[in-house]
Amino acid sequence: MTTNNFPDFTNYGYQVTRELGHNRAGGRVTYLATEINSQRTVVVKQFQFSRTGANWTEYNAYEKEIKVLKTLDYPNIPRYLDSFQTSGGFCMVQEYKNASSLADSRTWKPQQVKQIALSVLEILKYLQSRIPPVIHRDLKPDNILVDDQMNVYLVDFGFARSGGGEVTVSSVVKGTLGFMPPEQMFNREITIASDLYSLGVTLICLLSGTNANDVGSLMDETGRINFQQLKKRLPPLNSAFLNWLEKMVNPNYKDRYENAETAFRALVSLEVLPPWEMPKWVFPTVAGLTVSTVIVGIAVTGVLKLLNPASEKQISAGNSSVTITTNPESSESLSQVPMSEKRVYFSVNLSKIKPGEYTGFCQLFDGVGALVAMGEAPVKTADNRLQAWCWYDFKNTEEVQPGDWKFKFYLQGESVAETSLNVTR
Repeated sequence: MTTNNFPDFTNYGYQVTRELGHNRAGGRVTYLATEINSQRTVVVKQFQFSRTGANWTEYNAYEKEIKVLKTLDYPNIPRYLDSFQTSGGFCMVQEYKNASSLADSRTWKPQQVKQIALSVLEILKYLQSRIPPVIHRDLKPDNILVDDQMNVYLVDFGFARSGGGEVTVSSVVKGTLGFMPPEQMFNREITIASDLYSLGVTLICLLSGTNANDVGSLMDETGRINFQQLKKRLPPLNSAFLNWLEKMVNPNYKDRYENAETAFRALVSLEVLPPWEMPKWVFPTVAGLTVSTVIVGIAVTGVLKLLNPASEKQISAGNSSVTITTNPESSESLSQVPMSEKRVYFSVNLSKIKPGEYTGFCQLFDGVGALVAMGEAPVKTADNRLQAWCWYDFKNTEEVQPGDWKFKFYLQGESVAETSLNVTR
């Protein structure tokens, strides 16, 4: 042992820098270390079975983890690098990611939780594409790392297994209570939908601010997530997103999403936050022109709503223009607006549009290109012309960036008009 009380791994080519974490009951200690020859930073996990009296079942988890990690090559899963045996215990070396686990005390916004969910689902898609598929079996806040750039990593494959199927009745249940799906808890058939349940519970913990140790408080007497009670602990969320979450944690794996790919596709187009309730603005009909209203609601930053490219009508617009104003009765178009304005209006005017009813869709991007608002509503042409109104209220201005904002308008998923607006503090 060195004078700093860290184990001395220099004979094996590693110099310990500090302790990252430990599980004394399981005899596991994780260290940050430097590989002496290359000077790269690595993680060394030591299983101190000779000191703690931990059983060999836990030691075998390391052997299984190495076996699984050797088969994986994915940027969001830290790579296995090395292993060695010391007098103090068995050690495994992995690639280091400068990221903190979701178990750390941090508050996550719903938009960030969605981003984390999509990232984890991408990792699960990779694992489930393996032949046979890899099932993590211990997906929880501790085992998901997120860095300052919102890069997400999945760690700790000690309980992972290749392929699903039943677990023998005599085997020990492996996983973490509260995050294990019922089929895993009761040694029944494990499927690729099992990890989806664990991810769903993890996301619920993040959204409700529930510590992983208190996950039982989210469940009723049958062990099912109590969504009626849960809603009291959640921020306002879009009902479609809540339905997605509820499907993720359905006790019956057959009623969950079939796999990570299906869950990903169902989530990516969902708005996390409910639309803002805005009073409808009624405009008169002018010169035979039907005026319709499109309401813009706050949307998920950085996640675009998917538009169906298939259209029953072929959009063929002639001239198009967008008028920007803070007064809907004004015909003067603004090029610059301060955030101190309560509301800004975007009037879209299109000509040579085939008569009929369409779906209009607005998008608004801030000064760094992040999506800050979107909304849709039915619109109708008159005399081969169409006018639609979109508006945006400046709220939570600390979270959006000034600069050259971009407004886009779509009909039936096809871009028909766009403009820029300089937004200042």
